[in-house]
Amino acid sequence: MTFAATYMRLIVLTLLAAAITTMLGSAPSFAQSSGRVVAIVNDQVISEYDVNQRVKMNATLGSASGSKRQQRKLALSQLVDNILKRQEAKRLNLGVTEAEVENNYKGMATRAGVSQDVWAARLRKGGVLVKTIKKEVESSMSWRRVVRARFGQRIQVENADIDREYQKILQNPPKTQRLYVLRRILLPLAKTAPQALLNTRLGEGQRIIKRFKGCGQIKKATSGIFNVKILGAQTVPREAIPTQLRTVLDKVGPGRAVGPGPSPQGIVIIAYCNRKTIEAPVITREEVERQLQFRKFDRIGQQFLADLKRDAIIEYKDLGLRS
Repeated sequence: MTFAATYMRLIVLTLLAAAITTMLGSAPSFAQSSGRVVAIVNDQVISEYDVNQRVKMNATLGSASGSKRQQRKLALSQLVDNILKRQEAKRLNLGVTEAEVENNYKGMATRAGVSQDVWAARLRKGGVLVKTIKKEVESSMSWRRVVRARFGQRIQVENADIDREYQKILQNPPKTQRLYVLRRILLPLAKTAPQALLNTRLGEGQRIIKRFKGCGQIKKATSGIFNVKILGAQTVPREAIPTQLRTVLDKVGPGRAVGPGPSPQGIVIIAYCNRKTIEAPVITREEVERQLQFRKFDRIGQQFLADLKRDAIIEYKDLGLRS
C-alpha cells in the first residue's frame, strides 16, 4: 500500500471515529435515560424506568389522576413504599414464593372478569410489563404477612363494634341501584355565534337523531357532519339525572337519543346506550366483621409503614418528586 493510500485510510478512519463519538456524546440513549436514578431507598435504587412503568401500570389499572408531575410523584411514593414492604418482609423471613405470586397474578384476570389472554393484551397495550405487575403483587402479599405477624392480635375487632356497625346497616340498608349508560354527542358552537349558524347546528343535530340506531353506530349517525365530538360513555345513577331528562329517557328507552339542545359548549345530544340494575347486596354480620378488620388492618399497616419510612435512609435525586 502506498504512503498516500495509507494516509487517506487514516484520515477516513479518524473522521469516522469522530463522527461516532459525536453522535454518542450528543444524544443520550433511551437506555441511559431510563436508567437514570430517581431515588435510593436503603441502598436500593429506583430508576426512571421504574417510575415510568409504575405510571403506566396506574393508568392501565384505572388509578391514574392529576397532572403528569403528580402522577410521577405518586408513582415514586408507591415504589418507595413497596421497597420498604419487601425489605421488612425479607428481614422477618416472611417473603412469598414465585409460585404464590404467579397464582395471585393469574387471579387478577379472573377478578377483572377477563381471560388471561385479554388481561395480557391489556397490559401490553398500556406498555406495562408482566414483571411490573408481579412486583406489585409480591409487595402486597408480603406486606399482609408482615402486618399479620406483627400486629395479629391488634387486628381483631370487638363483638360490640361489629354489632354496632351491623345495626347501623340494618337501619339504613343498601338499595338497589338503577344506572343509565349515557354518551354525549357535542356539536361545538361559540356563545357569540349568529342565529343562522345556531339554526344550522340544530338542523345537523336533528339529522343525527334521525340516523341514530344505537350507541354502537354513533360514528355512522354523525358521518358527514363537520366538527362533531363524541364523548366517552358515563354510567350515571338514576337519581343523579335531572327529572325532566330522566322522564324523556324513560319514554324513549335504551338505544335512542334525545335532543338536540343548547349547552355552554354548543349543541348537545344525549345518547341513551343502556340501562343496568344492580341489586342491593345482602350484608351479613360476618361481612361487617371482615370490613372492620380490613379497615383496622389498613390503618395499622399505614402507621407501621410510616414508621419504616421515618427510619429509612431515602435519597431523592429529584426533590420535586419527594412526597
